[in-house]
Amino acid sequence: MHPTTATSSPIFILPANLKWGDDLARVIAIVRHHFDDFNGNGFYPHPREESLQRELLAVPALAGLARAIGASGARGLAITGLGLGALAEADRNAVLYAIALTRGFPTSTDQRTGRVAWDVRARPAHEAQSRFTTFSERVGGADMHTDSSFYPMPEEQFMLYVVKAARCQGGASLLIDVDDIVRALARSAAGRAAFTLLCAASVPFRVPSVYAASDEQLEYHLAPVFHRPDGEDGGWAMRWRYDSICKGLAARPDLGSAPLRAALELVNELVEYSAPRFSHRLPDDTLLWADNHRTLHGRSPYTDAARHLIRIRMSNTPNARRVGPSGIAAD
Repeated sequence: MHPTTATSSPIFILPANLKWGDDLARVIAIVRHHFDDFNGNGFYPHPREESLQRELLAVPALAGLARAIGASGARGLAITGLGLGALAEADRNAVLYAIALTRGFPTSTDQRTGRVAWDVRARPAHEAQSRFTTFSERVGGADMHTDSSFYPMPEEQFMLYVVKAARCQGGASLLIDVDDIVRALARSAAGRAAFTLLCAASVPFRVPSVYAASDEQLEYHLAPVFHRPDGEDGGWAMRWRYDSICKGLAARPDLGSAPLRAALELVNELVEYSAPRFSHRLPDDTLLWADNHRTLHGRSPYTDAARHLIRIRMSNTPNARRVGPSGIAAD
């Protein structure tokens, strides 16, 4: 696979050009063999995921796809024409789980269902209004954010698979390279001051109700916005979700100094309105892969409630060694 479209940042669109052949049935058979139940077709982090990963990487089509993503040097890839559109839901999600496992270790950040494959589609209005909902549960736009910003160990990667794109000309997928945000902040004294503060301050990120242990339990996590991840290339990473931060500060107003609130507002204005971004309406049967530490993602507004994507998050660390919700009973 070779990039056909690129932005100034390392974010590309590629045609899949995959030759699944018999490998598609082989992948589905391997996953079915290892799972006693499919957890509502959402699967779960497998207790022997490392050996299962090795088995899946022996399938040529999967190994080739994993190599192509890894060798691209990209922070985001939209892979069109993946070849899963005609599969039944359980088989499609099994292949998506398998693809995710060849890139890392799929996690379940939902403490109640343990699902790995999460349906990104609108919930009925009465459900959405009853609690602190997440972007994946409603129509409209999604502010720029990183996934799992409210957990101790946000996953390094995520995938979104387009089952059905919005038919209303909205719902474009958006990605921003964190490097572009850091460069923009460095251009002004206020930006440099905000960056310095947000590297050091403990910011409260509230956990959305759907990911909390119960609807009634208010949970939040304290962390800086900017950091340098261990074991990566030394560049800056980001933890960001503005609505979660605002709700966290409402729960912990003692942490919300005037300089901190001003810094957060400055960064929010930058990421929502002026930072350069990848913006494309991705067609059905497209797989979007992105670096969850080095990019922010979101979507443009849409109204078509039938829009349906599948999201899977992947950690570079096996689930048994992760801190916080991961779908493994030991957590």
